[in-house]
Amino acid sequence: MAFWKLMLASLCFALLTLSQSVQAAAPVEIDGLRSVIDVTPHLDILEDTDYQFSETDLRDAFFDARFEPLYRGAANYGFSKSAWWVRFSVKNSGDKADKVTFKLDYPLLDYVDVWVFSGKELIQSWETGNRRAFDSRPIGHRDFLFPLTVEAGEQQTIYMRVRTDGPVNIGLSLYGQHSLLPKIELEYLAFGAYFGGFLLLALCISLLYLVDRHLAFLYYLTYILSYSSYMMAFNGLAFQYLWPDAPEFGQISRPILLTLSIIFLLQFSRSLLGIKSLSPFLHRAVTGLQLVLMPILLLVPFVGYGALVMPLAILNLVALGLVLAMGVTAHLRGEAAARYYLMAWSVFLVGLLLYLLKVFGLLPHNFITHYGFQVGSFFEFIFLSAALGVRVKQLRHQSHIDTLTGLANRRHFDEELQAEFNVSSRPEAELSLLVIDVDNFKDFNDQFGHAAGDEILRHLGEVFNTQIRRPGTAYRYGGEEFTVLLPRTSKEAAILLAERLREQVAGDPALKTVSISIGVVNCHDSKFATAADFFDAGDEALYRAKDAGRNCVATYRPQAKDQPAPASAADTAPA
Repeated sequence: MAFWKLMLASLCFALLTLSQSVQAAAPVEIDGLRSVIDVTPHLDILEDTDYQFSETDLRDAFFDARFEPLYRGAANYGFSKSAWWVRFSVKNSGDKADKVTFKLDYPLLDYVDVWVFSGKELIQSWETGNRRAFDSRPIGHRDFLFPLTVEAGEQQTIYMRVRTDGPVNIGLSLYGQHSLLPKIELEYLAFGAYFGGFLLLALCISLLYLVDRHLAFLYYLTYILSYSSYMMAFNGLAFQYLWPDAPEFGQISRPILLTLSIIFLLQFSRSLLGIKSLSPFLHRAVTGLQLVLMPILLLVPFVGYGALVMPLAILNLVALGLVLAMGVTAHLRGEAAARYYLMAWSVFLVGLLLYLLKVFGLLPHNFITHYGFQVGSFFEFIFLSAALGVRVKQLRHQSHIDTLTGLANRRHFDEELQAEFNVSSRPEAELSLLVIDVDNFKDFNDQFGHAAGDEILRHLGEVFNTQIRRPGTAYRYGGEEFTVLLPRTSKEAAILLAERLREQVAGDPALKTVSISIGVVNCHDSKFATAADFFDAGDEALYRAKDAGRNCVATYRPQAKDQPAPASAADTAPA
């Protein structure tokens, strides 16, 4: 009976061995390899759900028989608690030894153990990973690089075990000894440009914030810094250069930086687009999500990366949904920057979705899915910069506008007056100025109230906008006083415009009993030393109109400085 049991066991062993030998993936053939080979079609995979296998099982034929060829497009399995074993073979069919390097191109794997066999003999092994010190890697690189020397006619079998709290992505490539260095150089050049762009953008936004002090710029700056820091950690560069001896710090830095990125992104978005006034619901939703994220930020050092990576991935999608909703809302309400803003986040969302679908095992691990995050964020910041440019222009315009009348304000008038006065110093140049005041406006306010007074000023702004054409510009100088700057306009044309404005106001039923007085001055009336002297001359002409009985137009007369003269029919137009 014992004999038959032994025979049955031997038969099972033979069948298993035969099954393994038949199903095993073909080895990677090398012969002076000078290019790059995708190892994926040559992989055998074993999922170890209970962590029951170890190095001692590598020489066990029954363990070997458990491997199955990789039938899918890539070895990416999303968030998995299992240990994943990978096996592939490299065969040197040439007549001399060949040096190659195989690359595991996902730097966020916690534990990576590798064993290399030549026949039954273990010739190399490494224990490395993102949770071990950086110097545990055979080659100091952000990704995992493992060098092999394969003798002529030799076949080596590589076993690799991967364990991680994050997503399992096993992208393997085989490089010849002359193809790896150019690849690394190009890769680091691209990363240098990528992060250099972040640094340059951060410096520009810092300067804009110092000049403008708008909080949107400060929120954008904090978003840039936190996101670029996260991307350095995500790509393994921070581990390589900043904390190579502190792998556990690296584990908590990524969720912290990602959470900060989301918080500042939400804050920047609603500040840039003015969401509080456009959509109180979205404003409250953003606040609610930020209140959810803050405890997660505080829990990271205590809970660890593994427990938070999935919730953070979900919250990231929720945050992007809110970001797009804010952009759509602002666009529908006519916000100028919203168009570029939506373009930015649409591109980023496509890249992020490609990456997340790869993380969850729904798309293969390749260049597009692996670097979709980075490519999407690159274009995102290009379009966001355009949105900020539009916003800066809009803010500058708003800073020059009087909110009550819609006319340009005194700040803008002072800037334009100085610029046009400088131009008027040329002999052939013309520059005229109207200084306008609403007659008896205080009495009107006392009689009808300040709300009615504001309505009068608002309507006057509409009248001036309607009646004044380029190159003239109307400004609200302050209170009930207005100015009209008229470049390339003669004194005679300025007087005609002033009289037309006065008649329009006097005949407008919406303005009730209101009238205006106007002083006119031209740059050739005197040798004005400064723009302030020029304005004072226009103000002086205005007071001549007031003294002449109001509701009239008066021109500046140089002799009036020394000897006040009554207005005459030649330079004063009474009502």
